[in-house]
Amino acid sequence: MKKTIQVFLVLIFCLCMCACGQKKEESGEEKKALVDSMSEESSLSDAMPEFSTVDLEGNEVTNDIFSQADLTVVNFWATYCSPCINEMPELEEWSKAMPDNVQIIGIAADVPPEDSEQYALAQQVVEKTGVSFVNLAAAEEFHPIIRKIVGVPTTFFVDRNGKFAGSPIVGADVAGYKSFVEGYLNGSE
Repeated sequence: MKKTIQVFLVLIFCLCMCACGQKKEESGEEKKALVDSMSEESSLSDAMPEFSTVDLEGNEVTNDIFSQADLTVVNFWATYCSPCINEMPELEEWSKAMPDNVQIIGIAADVPPEDSEQYALAQQVVEKTGVSFVNLAAAEEFHPIIRKIVGVPTTFFVDRNGKFAGSPIVGADVAGYKSFVEGYLNGSE
């Protein structure tokens, strides 16, 4: 089982390396095509899976985390992804300015929820970027989502019931995340 997970993580790493290496600034049409292809190929369920994992501080976290806010920004990132890491300080700054009914969590897509070199590396990334918001290790329950995303970072928006709100944003686009949240809170999303 451990070998299978390791092979799976290597495959994810390879796929995400290809996606992570794409141009940082994609046009709106290119981003829409990526999201559309993700939706057509994968038909994600309408909600995040039930899960139990650990955060990068070793605390147990379940899908109950979504009930703590009206909207949760869920940012899938990877330890090898420069755009992911480069946007983290801006995400941290934004997390401190968010209204009380919005929260952000990160999910390290290439990090298993067990003591490993990847787990330690993710901890170092979070420490070096000064991130204080919750970052989770990728529990097995996240694998169906991770397999279907076209690259990291990919950011989802999840309501308090764990259901997806709107379309995910592919690529580092903090301004786009903020725009979605503002529209959602104002009732236009």
